[in-house]
Amino acid sequence: MTPRPLLAAGALAAALLLAGCAGSPPPSWHSVLPADAQPAAGGATPSPAAARVATLQVGRISVPDAVDRSSLVVATGTGLTVQEGQRWIEPVKAQLPRALALLLSDRMPGTAVTAWPASVGGTPQWRLVADVQRFDLSAAPAQARLRVVWTLRPGDPNAGAAGPAATPQVFDVTVPATGGDDPAALVTAMRAALARWADVVAQASGG
Repeated sequence: MTPRPLLAAGALAAALLLAGCAGSPPPSWHSVLPADAQPAAGGATPSPAAARVATLQVGRISVPDAVDRSSLVVATGTGLTVQEGQRWIEPVKAQLPRALALLLSDRMPGTAVTAWPASVGGTPQWRLVADVQRFDLSAAPAQARLRVVWTLRPGDPNAGAAGPAATPQVFDVTVPATGGDDPAALVTAMRAALARWADVVAQASGG
């Protein structure tokens, strides 16, 4: 027979564990994918290649180490804060190429846009490479800032494809968060910043 003190201690430990779990609300999940693509975030793909006459692949996109985390990192008046209860649905580096590919696919109806490592088969006519230098969610003031150095390059440098020169371009924008410093509002502002970048890339590509 188990002594009563041990039973009591076990019950107390179980109660404390349950209380700890009850006191920790489930995390909130966020994504920079376009809102209508988020339910399929695990495998979202741009529009089909049917009836497309050109191909563009969005390559891997680098991001600063400080924000390459599972939790949102928000700048406050005292520095950077890791918000453990606010999580990305997947790494930012994985989201960005697919988010941009989806945005470009909508803006470039004559182009089949894919995100690395996916392709439409063979060498794409164009590849977009990018280095995200700023991916800032800020609570004071409530805004999102995106700064990217990006280049649109021929998929095959020897093909002589007509199009924009492979010259690095700088995109830098700050979007206020209309919902204040709520994490969801900050992420929405970042999605708006990505949409503006997609506008610039589509215009530069002639799409």
